[in-house]
Amino acid sequence: MDNSIINEKPLEVFCILAETLSGWKDPHSAEGKEILFKHYEWGSELKKNGKLILAGPTDFELISSREVNPIGHTTGLIMLNVSTREEAILWAEKDPFHIHGFRKNVVHSLRISMTEKTLYETLEKIIEKK
Repeated sequence: MDNSIINEKPLEVFCILAETLSGWKDPHSAEGKEILFKHYEWGSELKKNGKLILAGPTDFELISSREVNPIGHTTGLIMLNVSTREEAILWAEKDPFHIHGFRKNVVHSLRISMTEKTLYETLEKIIEKK
């Protein structure tokens, strides 16, 4: 087996997978828009504190076009630069989508074993700041 595809050392991170619950409110509604803005403020706080690696909605094109009902689907992925699962859980529980019952945030550990070299180098610099 060719080991050149494996990173020199794995990068350890935590990911939040966000499952949309029945309490979801359309972001075009007044309540949905209010919580969406609070969710963005939460993301901004993660970024400001150096905890955010990446974040974004999943299946956005299907959900926004209403081809897929978001309830019961994982509709968000947030990758965190934190040291412990406990810290990742604390951040996940602060998400307004989670607090208001729009989504359920579940924390998973992720060992990044394979990436493109330039992505690995970028992630390594971010993660070394822990």
